Amino acid sequence: MKYCPNCGASNQGDAMFCEQCGHHFISEDEGIDKVELEQELRSVGSDPVPVYKGDQKPTGRNKIIIIFAAVLALGIIVGTGIYFATSRKEKPEPVVQTTPTSTTSEKEEEAEEAEEANKYDAIIQEAKVLTINGNYKESSLKLASIPVSELSKEEFSSIREAVEELTKQNNDGIQEEKGKQSEEAKKQAAQSATASGFTGDFAKWANTFLFYYSQGGQKQSSLTISANGGVTQNNYDGTQYFGKATIASSGGSILSYETNESYPMDMPATKMIRPDVAITVQWDVGGSQVFYGYLSYSSRLALTDGLSKNAGVNEVWISY
Repeated sequence: MKYCPNCGASNQGDAMFCEQCGHHFISEDEGIDKVELEQELRSVGSDPVPVYKGDQKPTGRNKIIIIFAAVLALGIIVGTGIYFATSRKEKPEPVVQTTPTSTTSEKEEEAEEAEEANKYDAIIQEAKVLTINGNYKESSLKLASIPVSELSKEEFSSIREAVEELTKQNNDGIQEEKGKQSEEAKKQAAQSATASGFTGDFAKWANTFLFYYSQGGQKQSSLTISANGGVTQNNYDGTQYFGKATIASSGGSILSYETNESYPMDMPATKMIRPDVAITVQWDVGGSQVFYGYLSYSSRLALTDGLSKNAGVNEVWISY
């Protein structure tokens, strides 16, 4: 019995061609028995790739070996591909892992910026309420708590615009308040002057006077009367007296000094004068005093209390 190496069919021992596939048996010994064929088939797994030399053509047995080798190689390739595909799904590459980290960092920065923006919005709202209520300085202090470096950032441009607008409103409001305060001060001064009487023809008596002649123990230096009636007396020992004065027209005959000399060394001669006004001073420490004013021959304003002292006059004052 002879088996075809090409298809494995059984043939007569002296057959020259395979009855099934027509394979030409080159020699009588070319056919192999069934046992040898089974051994060859089992050996395909251990040595799948035959080595050809020269122009040798593959035999039927070699073709079977090549087919099994190809199938085995294909199985190995497919298995390897499935393995790597599965392992990639289970274990992501490191590059993929870095992406969420970067995204998380950006989200944290955005969250911080949003938190800062909310804080500055709250400050602006508080400052706006202060501005509306006329508390301009307090509003400006509130706005100053926002760092200038933050306002320069592009993402805070809307906050910067709000700060600039409120700052302008506060500055305008402060200037308006100053104007009102100045006008109020002028009104109060005018009212005080009217109340005290140092207006019109009496306005010139709101002046500064020097003590004309000092007798023993007297320390008076200067006397200043303001338009609102305020009085300040300065003394050589550094003390001061304060009071409030009113003025009115006067007449009669009052004792005073001759005031021809600027700074008399000796007691001047006394004389009687006709006063134009009477200035009454109410001192803060208590008590009051009346000074009679007139225009002296030296064209200076003079005040005298009209009281005699040691053959002279108690107090006489001359304007600069």
